[in-house]
Amino acid sequence: MEDKKKATASVNDPKKVFGRSPDQHILNVVKESCQEAFNLPSFDTTLQTIKSHFFDRNYDAVFQNPEHLPVYSARYAPSRALCYYHLFLEHPVLMKTLEGGPSTILCIGSGAGSELVGISAAMVHANPVVKVKKPKKADKEDKKTKGAKADTEEITKDDTKDINGTVEDAATTTTLGMENLAVSTESAQDPASPTEVAAETTPAPTTATKTKTKKPKVNKHQVTIVMQDYVDWSPILEPMETVVRSRMVLGPERLQCETEVGNVLDLSEGLLERVAKADLITFMFVLNELFQDKKRTMLLVAKIVAAMPSGAHMLVVDSAGSFSNLKVGERTYMVYMLLDHLKSLEIVYQDDATWYRCPPSLTYPLKLENMRHFVRIYRKL
Repeated sequence: MEDKKKATASVNDPKKVFGRSPDQHILNVVKESCQEAFNLPSFDTTLQTIKSHFFDRNYDAVFQNPEHLPVYSARYAPSRALCYYHLFLEHPVLMKTLEGGPSTILCIGSGAGSELVGISAAMVHANPVVKVKKPKKADKEDKKTKGAKADTEEITKDDTKDINGTVEDAATTTTLGMENLAVSTESAQDPASPTEVAAETTPAPTTATKTKTKKPKVNKHQVTIVMQDYVDWSPILEPMETVVRSRMVLGPERLQCETEVGNVLDLSEGLLERVAKADLITFMFVLNELFQDKKRTMLLVAKIVAAMPSGAHMLVVDSAGSFSNLKVGERTYMVYMLLDHLKSLEIVYQDDATWYRCPPSLTYPLKLENMRHFVRIYRKL
């Protein structure tokens, strides 16, 4: 009976969707999604193996074994999903991404599902979709004459957007005051970038073509979450998405989910194209893993920042402890120092060490871990 009530609840009525406790509801979503993992006879043994690999910082051993993935998700997704949910609610700049859409959120290293659950839960609090009123009968007579005018206005707006979108960022070079550590953030519109290559090879559409092309209708509050990871998490993400849509009442008109598999350090053209279209890019508990390869990760950061459109945001969350240390020569730095010194990024919010503490009243099959982490929200200038 309770499920039927939730199915008919308004998407933007958190009390009807979540019940008394949003946090417990989020944990229930993760638990339901990971039930098959909990039923595995080898669950405890696999979890201990994963923890051992983490201690050795052998991340490939953790994630390149498909048998580890469902156990990892069941163990680490719940606390992080809660943390991300509250993080979005606490920062209007993040909630605006969910409310002012359509918008795209590119989540790097998000295969375990924490971002999917946490961000989707925050979407329940987003402003309601504005319903378009049907035109009155008297207005229908003017449709034909107004239609031609609307087509002309649409072309003008599109042309203006195209012109404004070609503005180039000046190349900048940032040095952290560390010997042999410099990051070049070249313009996203340099000759090697996929955006400019596409612009040069694709002929500009004629006016006649534009008048015949109809734009697909997109809900103004639709959010697309792109879950990127270097291994295939689809056996975990697909059932989790199903549960999220059902328990949080998020249909495809509100939430679109996409996945992309590939090593971000390879810097594929497809990745940079995703970055160029994203309103928000997240690196949540993944940046310190990437920095096991310092040279390639610094290049990755430079290219991603260069490809970000002006006004887009980047959210970085990671351990506030030694796991986020970056050793350069004889000195040790926190990984966020690399981003803090990039001239093309403005720091919107920063916290070098904060806690997310799980309320003791919550229940979950495993012990919930409190999380000490740093937070950075940047805006591309």
